[in-house]
Amino acid sequence: MLGIFLILEIAARLTLEIRERRLTQMRGGVFALLRLIPLVNDIVPLPEHRKAPAESEFQKKHEEGHAELRHGILRNLAKIALLLLAVWLFAFLLASREMSLVEAVLWLHLAAIPFRTVFHLYCWHQEYEADHYAFEKLGKKVAKAAMRDLATSEIPYTKLFAAIYREHPTVAIRSQKILNKEIKA
Repeated sequence: MLGIFLILEIAARLTLEIRERRLTQMRGGVFALLRLIPLVNDIVPLPEHRKAPAESEFQKKHEEGHAELRHGILRNLAKIALLLLAVWLFAFLLASREMSLVEAVLWLHLAAIPFRTVFHLYCWHQEYEADHYAFEKLGKKVAKAAMRDLATSEIPYTKLFAAIYREHPTVAIRSQKILNKEIKA
C-alpha cells in the first residue's frame, strides 16, 4: 500500500511539474527533479525570486502589519501544533503499528502533504492581512507600484503550484486581493 501511495505521489508531482512548465514556459532545472523524489521534496526549497525585491515603504508597512497582527507568533503556534501532531503520528506508527523506521518516516511524509498545503493557505491568509494593513496605511497608488516592483523580481508560478510549494501567494494573487486587479510581470 505504501508503495502505491508513493508512486501516486510521484505521478501527481510529475503531472504538476509538467503542467507548471507548460503554463509558465519556464524551465524547471534541478529543483524540478528534486521535487519529484519523496522526502527530498520536503527539504528542497522552491526559489521564489529571480532577484531580491527592492525595499519599499509598502514592504515596511507589510512587515509592520505582520508584527501588529502577531502573525509570527500565530505561525509558530501552528507549526508547533503540526509538529506535535507529526510526533504523535510517528510514535503511533512505530509503537502501535510496529512499523520499521523507514516505513514510519514515509507514512509521515505522505500524511504531511495535505497538512503542509493547509498550512501554506493559512500563511497566505496572513500575507493578505499584512497586504491589507499596508494598503490601508499607504493607499492604492503605493500598493500598485509595490506590486509591480515585486512582480518584476518574482518567479511567476501558477496558483496551484504555489499552494503546494510556497508559504507566500504569488503577486498576481496578492494584487487581485487588494487591488481587484491581477498584476503580472
